[in-house]
Amino acid sequence: MEDQKEIKVEQTITETPKTSKQKKPTKKQLVSELLAKSNSKIFIANWKMNNKFADIKAYFKKFNKLIGSDKTLKTMGNVLIGVAPTAIGLLPVVGMARKGILTVAQNVYHKENGSYTGCISYDQVHEYNINYAIVGHYETRTIFNLKEADVNEVVKSLVNNQMTPILCIGETAEEKDNGLTQKMLSKQLLNDLKDVSANQALNVIIAYEPIWAIGKSPATNDEIDKNIKMIREIIGSIYDSETAKNIHILYGGSVDENNAAEILTVRSVDGFLVGRAGLDPLAFYKIIKSSPEYIESEKILKSKNK
Repeated sequence: MEDQKEIKVEQTITETPKTSKQKKPTKKQLVSELLAKSNSKIFIANWKMNNKFADIKAYFKKFNKLIGSDKTLKTMGNVLIGVAPTAIGLLPVVGMARKGILTVAQNVYHKENGSYTGCISYDQVHEYNINYAIVGHYETRTIFNLKEADVNEVVKSLVNNQMTPILCIGETAEEKDNGLTQKMLSKQLLNDLKDVSANQALNVIIAYEPIWAIGKSPATNDEIDKNIKMIREIIGSIYDSETAKNIHILYGGSVDENNAAEILTVRSVDGFLVGRAGLDPLAFYKIIKSSPEYIESEKILKSKNK
């Protein structure tokens, strides 16, 4: 079985997309249907610049077993699980992740092709049925000086090509302390979603990541609830109340297996963009299991099996 998996991974890397068995045109349609469910929970592990090939292999050897053997997850039709590796790890993850675990790009460029050394286009990852991409993470905004106009170009390229942006927004500690959270979130959303229609916006996942909480201590539940509700109000002012109600908003910022359940008691949180804890397959699995929907489904399944 292990040898067969090695062959599958090698084929994913060496075959052209047209012949690769990973190409499943219907998956995007199924994903869109999942996003259409307002009660969906979304869990994305952002690996950042971590995990080489051997690490990826070890990760999915464990994570695939955890997800595959979970009877509760199999009964739930409203959970989206994704892993965002480095660019060089995308195809190994496509080959190693079991069915139902989505591969997410950490970053893409908005041009289809051209003289853009060091960039990977949205079209190149889309060719391998990678339909999700993180956009505007604070590290790309700060380290690589990504402007809101640049973020907007990527968002438009993705939604115009039936792909889903995971749009990261958030305020700095200084902005928070000076009472500028609403102003900064409004500015980011207005600029990042410029010329994106209401229908297209429903295929955007917003990840609220207060920069001051990343790698430190998470925001309090009151802060998370207040700011996510604020984001929905801003979305409502840009579009309408229905779009604001149905768009999915994740929280990111020092989420781990020990605090996930408490944060998910905030009903406005639709899931997590997980950093450090997402590097540990067991920790990430425990985070997925911490949602109220999972716990309720598990209770129902156990009662049926009595």
